Amino acid sequence: MATAEHVVMMVANGIDNDSRVLKEAMAISRTGVRVTLLGVSPDGVLSMKCLDGNTVMARLPSAFPLRDDRRRRRARRRARRLPLLGYKSAVDAAAREARIAARLADLKAESGDAVGAKRAGSASPVGFRLGVLSRVVRQRWLGAASVGVRLRRDFMLRQNNVFAKSWAWYDGRVAKMERPVSWREVVPEAWDYEQIFGQVLDELAPDVLHAHDMHLVGVAARAKARAKLRGRDLKVVYDAHEYVPGLAQYGHRTPRWIAAWADHETKYLGAADRVITVSSAIAQRLKEENNLDHLPQIILNTPDIPREIELSQDIRTVTGLPAETPLLVYSGGITPVRGVETAVRAMPNMPDVHLAVVAVPSPDQPAVAVLRKLAIRLGVEDRMHYLSPVAPHEVTAFLSTADAGIIPMLRAPNHEMAMPNKLFEYSLGGLPVLVSDMASMKGFVAEFGIGESFEAGNPEDLAEKAKLLLSHTNKYRERLASPTFKQEAAWSGQADKLRVLYGELLGRELAVEPPPAPGRSRVLIGPTNTDGQAWAWARAVERHLPGIEGESLQVGGVADEFGVDRVAGSAEYKKSVGWRIEHADQMLENGVSHVLFESGHALLGQTALQWFTKDLEFLESSGIAHGVVFHSADVRDRRWEVTRERLAEYEGPRFVTAPDLVDSVEYSVWLPVVIDAVDPASSTPVLERETPVVLHLGMVDPVLTDLHDLGLIEYQTIEDRTRAELLALARTADIVVEDLRFGSYGVLAAEAMAAGRVVVGRISQRVRDRLPMEVPIVQADPGELRTVVERLIGDREAAQKTAAAGPIYIGEVHDGRRSAEALATFLGKA
Repeated sequence: MATAEHVVMMVANGIDNDSRVLKEAMAISRTGVRVTLLGVSPDGVLSMKCLDGNTVMARLPSAFPLRDDRRRRRARRRARRLPLLGYKSAVDAAAREARIAARLADLKAESGDAVGAKRAGSASPVGFRLGVLSRVVRQRWLGAASVGVRLRRDFMLRQNNVFAKSWAWYDGRVAKMERPVSWREVVPEAWDYEQIFGQVLDELAPDVLHAHDMHLVGVAARAKARAKLRGRDLKVVYDAHEYVPGLAQYGHRTPRWIAAWADHETKYLGAADRVITVSSAIAQRLKEENNLDHLPQIILNTPDIPREIELSQDIRTVTGLPAETPLLVYSGGITPVRGVETAVRAMPNMPDVHLAVVAVPSPDQPAVAVLRKLAIRLGVEDRMHYLSPVAPHEVTAFLSTADAGIIPMLRAPNHEMAMPNKLFEYSLGGLPVLVSDMASMKGFVAEFGIGESFEAGNPEDLAEKAKLLLSHTNKYRERLASPTFKQEAAWSGQADKLRVLYGELLGRELAVEPPPAPGRSRVLIGPTNTDGQAWAWARAVERHLPGIEGESLQVGGVADEFGVDRVAGSAEYKKSVGWRIEHADQMLENGVSHVLFESGHALLGQTALQWFTKDLEFLESSGIAHGVVFHSADVRDRRWEVTRERLAEYEGPRFVTAPDLVDSVEYSVWLPVVIDAVDPASSTPVLERETPVVLHLGMVDPVLTDLHDLGLIEYQTIEDRTRAELLALARTADIVVEDLRFGSYGVLAAEAMAAGRVVVGRISQRVRDRLPMEVPIVQADPGELRTVVERLIGDREAAQKTAAAGPIYIGEVHDGRRSAEALATFLGKA
């Protein structure tokens, strides 16, 4: 990227369907400024993807404990009842009735047994009469208890009804109370957003923080104040998507709820360095009601002039309607205040017209079901079409084959000021528009002569204006094609305004930069850097694959134990969302084109329950290819079977670091470890000590222990040694015994060969067949180890010849050339 300037934009939704947020982010990122988009994860798990090739879009883990606590406390208050007189619930009443019925059943059975005993002559007359008396008393007692249950249940139902009506009356009165109201009490989720975004903002430390909509203006204000404590000047942009006090009322959007959010906005709006909004009417109200020094900048929520794109289907092919059939379209959310019912009610007065409803997020929602029932009742269901939305960049082209777009929103203070995105999606696609007579929309449509307006909520007037519009569509389409209109309505013009505003904040002129030319390929390998191999492979591809750059990442461990390009702390890797976002952004900035995951670990941070596949959404949206490599320790771990099952779903290339592992990892390729050549002049002479040093790379062996006790060898084990100590031992011991259980050799044995040591191991025939040349490892099965070691000590000259072949083998197989060849296809260099 061209600069170190960093802009963070945040919004309290999942971002994907918020076209304004996406467009503004791209408008700034295309100037070379680094932009990060933060939203809220719908499933509570961090997810990241790449926007426009160079912008990280992160949806943060979310929890709303304060909001949920308010709901629980509210539910508890409404569940309180008078004690003792009634049951707490119908379930309690039913259980009590069931117990009484069960005891009555027992009583009848007892009576039957008593009668049977009397007839059989086994019961005395006195005992029988006493039993009858006892059963009569118990039966009457249970009868009285049953009556009591019915009375308490009836009281419970009456009490519930009274409480429900009382709470409904209370809620109705309180919900309408606009003042006084405290946002902390009514919408505590505003504090929850602080917990979701606050720490991440501090970690990212941006230069400009852009808060979208009313929910996050408080989060932005507090982040700005904290930045001052750290000596930083954080600029804040507040983007008012709507006029909050004028929000439409429906469902949970009561006057009290609206007033609470308006109170929240008013409290923190003054912290913003710049305020932008979507219409001139809202800008004027914000300035007057909040005593702002400047009129907020108006950035209309418009799409850009649609590109020529090929669609497999447009709205007419989906609906199956020919070009001559009049077709109106509504595209957007379906809520009562959007007024779509008005359009449906107008259909009987437009007998030849069809109406398509493109329902966001899908037609499978209760609000659409209401429209369907209404259409059936009116007898117009055969002319109604309910469609799923298309991708944001396809909307205008998809809708363009209709005859007109409608925006039938009902009257509300906020709607009077609204300039909805669909107004521009319709008009830039060449569709005349039919809008309800909301002030801002009506004025815009009249100014440019691109459609008609009708009385909000009046289906008869909607039908009349639709007929007028449909009879003169060519006239409106000519006006829509005007360059003057397109300049005002297209996003490109609005984006220029936004870039001017950001240029003022950042102190330099911002201009759109040309897309970067295709650069060199770069592979990132990590995050374990096991035995330094991530670093070694990175250097190998640089040496042997022209045009490829390598980079290694190591999480935790000792930073200088092996070569490594980047080191990250374990805590930030596991817990810091900010680090994950920064790391993703750095991957884009460094031009990473390929990543190789080590051992199934994610590169973009990882908790205990996550695997490398969680990174794939970001990588694939960035165009970054990916593969995975497993080391011997991974495959021999007790958890390998679980890993193998999960690996079955992964379709990327797989590599293994030892030739025997090819049998354990399906469809894998051997990626040889890379071993640096050892200077012969620095090597300890092999087998010249009277008592040779023997290093065993497996578990403690009784044979070697016995030879040590006899004074024939000095036995060294791998227990309680650091990797650096083991490497030093492998390069200086006389004999290095590989772990004989696995039929192959590992990194330390290869290091020993490179240093000219005698290596003893058990190499299976299958592994030998895969090797490009004979490996100079003295073959030994576990039962032959004593004999082999004694022979090497007794015939030192022959053993030294074997040791001398080690550096030659390593230079041929493990100097990095064959490793680069193994990765060549993955890296596009085959």
